[in-house]
Amino acid sequence: MKHAIKERIIEFIDYKGISKNAFENACNMSKRYLSNLKGTPGARIIKNIHDAFPELNTTWLITGVGEMLLKDTKDQESALLDESRAPILPTVVAGRPDVDILRYVHNNYDNLELSRIIVMDTPIDLWHIIRDDAMFPTFKVGDKIALLAYDKGEESPIPGKIYAVDTTSNGLIIRKLIPEENGAYIAKSLNEEKYPDFIIKEEEIIRIFRIVYLGRSIV
Repeated sequence: MKHAIKERIIEFIDYKGISKNAFENACNMSKRYLSNLKGTPGARIIKNIHDAFPELNTTWLITGVGEMLLKDTKDQESALLDESRAPILPTVVAGRPDVDILRYVHNNYDNLELSRIIVMDTPIDLWHIIRDDAMFPTFKVGDKIALLAYDKGEESPIPGKIYAVDTTSNGLIIRKLIPEENGAYIAKSLNEEKYPDFIIKEEEIIRIFRIVYLGRSIV
């Protein structure tokens, strides 16, 4: 399967006339990051690319829409504004166990609503709207949380801290994670009488996200 973002990165590298290694160094990537890239980069990597090559149109990089290069300062400011926002994950998608939500928001970026909340200097992959009371009172139904994906292979959840986990069994879930053996986690709710603990097996995990921001409407 071809990965469009990876191909667009290579197209930009060819345009710049630099090596993959030079690009990786400029973007603070690990050695052979591009060679090993098999999916969509997280927001941290996209931000590193933007910081290293501000002339690159990150909207084009993520979606393929528009031109590879930004034309002027106004375009650069507009791209930076869009980058500081992030798509809102549709509720119907959040509950689907057959969807890699990070790949979904990258592939459908141009058709998704962008959050009007701007969190400057914080890379964000997507926004998710809380749809149950499993983590009440920390998160209420309707709260909007900003998620940043761990790069594959670099997951390091702090035991007992709340994370969002994209799973093949239950879709996207928000729980405290307690590491078990063999890469599994105990998923704990704050509302334990209604939502008992359960095990998330390693093979069920598509991706783990950090929760980096909470947006709440005050009535």
